[in-house]
Amino acid sequence: MDWSGKIVVITGGGGGMGQAAAKRFADAGARTFVFGRTLKSLEETAALSANILPIVCDVADSSSVATALGQVLQQGVPYALIHTAGINTPDRFMAHADPARIASQESWRKVMEINVLGVVNMIQAISAPMAQEGRGRIVVVSSTAGHGYDSYAGVPYTASKWAVHGLLFTARMQLNAHGIILSEYAPGEALTPLVKLRPVQPSAEHQAKMISTADCADTLFFIASQPHSMSVIQLPGYQPFGGMPPPITAPWLAGLEIKPKG
Repeated sequence: MDWSGKIVVITGGGGGMGQAAAKRFADAGARTFVFGRTLKSLEETAALSANILPIVCDVADSSSVATALGQVLQQGVPYALIHTAGINTPDRFMAHADPARIASQESWRKVMEINVLGVVNMIQAISAPMAQEGRGRIVVVSSTAGHGYDSYAGVPYTASKWAVHGLLFTARMQLNAHGIILSEYAPGEALTPLVKLRPVQPSAEHQAKMISTADCADTLFFIASQPHSMSVIQLPGYQPFGGMPPPITAPWLAGLEIKPKG
């Protein structure tokens, strides 16, 4: 499809997957608005193309979303929303010998507000003007952590992505009735800035085999270009669907901080 002149909103646009997606859509001719919490990172993304425009927005704050979207609507109704915004935290265990590794109440709150309510706030805000136009496309990034289990991701993150998957599954037909196509993108291990928050860092060899942000951008662009709702799971070659390899090998044990009794 021809994206020339179409308005696209991308959340999490200050880096990683969102930044790569912004460049992909902008290069295709879309007038691309990137939402994020810090202007400096958004300006770095905007420097990649004259078609990228930065707008400070906290997706967890519905009033911030309304203000940011209001700026976009002055230019026209968005044709597509690409929602990549999401966080994780270093403390991601329910039980651990090191109390600092146990997910705090603050971490639970932040993860659920941004990863779940952020999706809710963006969809509710942007679907109203889309419905008035009788068309629109929304692609939300979830995770394989929301389809199976992924001990690397931790408990709060996994819980948030299961919530997002259920939200999208339920909302799909409701939005479709208004001409809005809702799709889900569930990548497996991707080399995004969130990896830096892992308690144990993957090796260079491991990182080289993970899904790149450019791969993510290509997939998001493909999904948004389809006339039908999609649910796409993308995995690196070493990761089977469901999160972990059936026989957990020694390298994975170190990363999971799981040790056999003995």
